[in-house]
Amino acid sequence: MAALVVHASKDRKSTRTLYLRPAIAVAKARILFKAGWQVHIVDVDGRIFHPEQFDQLLRLDPQRTGSPRPA
Repeated sequence: MAALVVHASKDRKSTRTLYLRPAIAVAKARILFKAGWQVHIVDVDGRIFHPEQFDQLLRLDPQRTGSPRPA
């Protein structure tokens, strides 16, 4: 899995943070969402994942599923 960018905005403030692991990106995005931020995650292919789609990203995390990491 390549890099993921968490985009968040609230009260005319915005932030973007790069993460290399889906589990970490989703965890941070969920924290922001619960704190009232508008959040989505963008993958390297430009696909956008909204909070209701975050579990899809977790299925792509080889460390979380126990699959070997690509060399």
